[in-house]
Amino acid sequence: MPNLIIYGSPNKHSFTMELLEKILLNDLSDYNFFDCFEAKPVPCDGCGYCKENEGCKFTDLNGFFEDFKKAKEVIFAFPVYNGSFPAPLKSLIDRFQFLYYDRFFKNRRPPIEGIREVTLVITAGSKNDPLPLITAQLSPLFTVCGCKLKRAIVLTGTDTVPTLLTKDF
Repeated sequence: MPNLIIYGSPNKHSFTMELLEKILLNDLSDYNFFDCFEAKPVPCDGCGYCKENEGCKFTDLNGFFEDFKKAKEVIFAFPVYNGSFPAPLKSLIDRFQFLYYDRFFKNRRPPIEGIREVTLVITAGSKNDPLPLITAQLSPLFTVCGCKLKRAIVLTGTDTVPTLLTKDF
């Protein structure tokens, strides 16, 4: 069962990809690779379709969600933009809205079976540690998706002198 990399950088030759390849020792073969900038997920428009129906009215991410449900490990790899995620990754995250409705309105607990261990691979131009803000933003998503944060690898200061931080949870 392949694991999943959710890649949120616009560049294939970036600090984010370099760090990801270093962590995985250049072996991405055990992972399905979802590139948010290539996929360009349609943003959630708050229409309420998923509150009354199964899934989302937009079908562009159906394959992604099948891969996500099957994954035992998920890696989110992205640069920090203005203290948060790049827009295509944010669009993807917002499209998990149907799981909130599954859990809180349709009373499916859990909305997705199984636990997915998550590794965050984050790069940031600033020297400031983005991890507290990023994990606070991802926490509600992880709750409904059966995700458990395992570790974070953060490269800060990419605009000046990079510093690597690693945290296990």
